[in-house]
Amino acid sequence: MHIIAFQAMPSLRKDGIPYWIFWFMFLIILLLFLFIFLRDHSLRLRLSAFFAGARRRSLLIQLRFKLKREKQKRESVLKKLGERAWDREMPVEGAESTLAALEETVGKRDSAQMEGKNVFTEIEKLHKRLGELNAQSDQKIRESRTQKQPFDELLKKKRDELRNFKKIPPGEGVERQIGEVQREIEDTVRRIEEIEGRIREMEAEKKGQQQELAQEINFWEKKKEKLQRHIKEIDAEREELYLSLGLLLEEKRIESQELNGLYADIDLVKGRIATLYRRIQTLGGA
Repeated sequence: MHIIAFQAMPSLRKDGIPYWIFWFMFLIILLLFLFIFLRDHSLRLRLSAFFAGARRRSLLIQLRFKLKREKQKRESVLKKLGERAWDREMPVEGAESTLAALEETVGKRDSAQMEGKNVFTEIEKLHKRLGELNAQSDQKIRESRTQKQPFDELLKKKRDELRNFKKIPPGEGVERQIGEVQREIEDTVRRIEEIEGRIREMEAEKKGQQQELAQEINFWEKKKEKLQRHIKEIDAEREELYLSLGLLLEEKRIESQELNGLYADIDLVKGRIATLYRRIQTLGGA
């Protein structure tokens, strides 16, 4: 009965909501949101302020990046100005201490470079010695192995002979020949061991000399690295002194055909920097 009742029940609808009804409802919801947006003045103002604030923040980031780049350009031009005045030995009032410090950096750099050349020469000598040592040691070891080769072949031959003799039935002549071959094997083994001992000694000596030279090379390499860092520090110090001299020249504007082009570059960069500052202040980013 239950089966009959189940079969008599009408089949349920398996299809979902038709697509056109879904899109119709979705359109109605969008129209409602649009209607609310058009009627709510404060909502429109908040959305407008949000997007305007995002644009302002984006613009401020761009302006600050440009300002940083222009400041770097100004610093670079000022350094060039100071370097050119130094190279041309132009007298600058009030820059006596800066000029004296620049003169000192020249002496320090020349001294460091000379020491660096000596260090480089020493490293080259040590590498050359290491190469010569390896070549000499390898040659001696090859010669010893060449001397050992005939004894290796002889030992193999005698051991083959001994095995063959042992296959022959015992007898007075066989026993004597076996004894002679065994003595020859012992003598050959002794000679091989002597040569192998010399080879091991040469390899150990080579390794010790290599380690000794490697330590010396490492010492001079560290000294070279230290000198390179020292030269970089001197160069950085000199760049700062060029900047100080450039700032002083920018203030005093010493008349010189060789400096006028750089003065003009500085004025252009300063103008761009002032414009960027004004735009940032206008946007409230000061």
